[in-house]
Amino acid sequence: MALWGKSTSAESRPKFVVDDSNAAGGPGARENVHATTRGWEMAAGTGASGNDNASAQGEVLVALGGLSATLGAANLLSVDWAATTTLAHDGTGRFDMVYTFDEAVTVTSAAWSADQVISNKVYVGLQVVGPTDMANDGAFQMQYLSGSGTNTLTFRGVVPSAGVSDGYITDLNGTYAMATDGSSAVVDGNGTTVTAADGDHDGSTPVSGVDGSTEIFGTAINKTGSSIATLTTQAGSGSGSTTILTGVQLA
Repeated sequence: MALWGKSTSAESRPKFVVDDSNAAGGPGARENVHATTRGWEMAAGTGASGNDNASAQGEVLVALGGLSATLGAANLLSVDWAATTTLAHDGTGRFDMVYTFDEAVTVTSAAWSADQVISNKVYVGLQVVGPTDMANDGAFQMQYLSGSGTNTLTFRGVVPSAGVSDGYITDLNGTYAMATDGSSAVVDGNGTTVTAADGDHDGSTPVSGVDGSTEIFGTAINKTGSSIATLTTQAGSGSGSTTILTGVQLA
């Protein structure tokens, strides 16, 4: 079996790079490998790249001229976040989600702000639900924060003060959709619009995954470089049940 390929298949990324986020500071994690015009590259600024300057040129692991063009539009592979049970819900709590693509992408978006304004921004809508009835206690917008020019984009949201202790976070519309508003946009290195920036990432019509049509959220779909599922089914202590972001709970 080949050690690498040149298709959108996840198996095409170099197999000699470990598919484990914990390896990012050592031998390198596969999530930090992405397609460029030069081939499969290890992102600059990682421990495995030998350079802590994130703005430096990435290290070519496999030379395949024009690889990013061969693959077509960049695909959204996976999502990750830090587990926490102490997320503040007094208007100061910040929650980040990191999306990993198979190519570096460029984002045009208005600057992140601590409010819920999404004008000319790339964003994802979430909500907090109460632990008793699992009902909506307040919506909030995860706005694009950073990562343009790399294969990982960070989105940040401010947890609404309407949230209650021991509450959870889930999707606002049932599909974990990402959207662009107004002049905002996401394109890959060839200038091709990234479809996953304007569509569902869960449900019956996803535009994510290695093939552009696979969910990246689900109770059997793992977080980036992890064996932990993105979603967990949670029942309320009194009534109701829904899927929530695994490992995240309000203080």
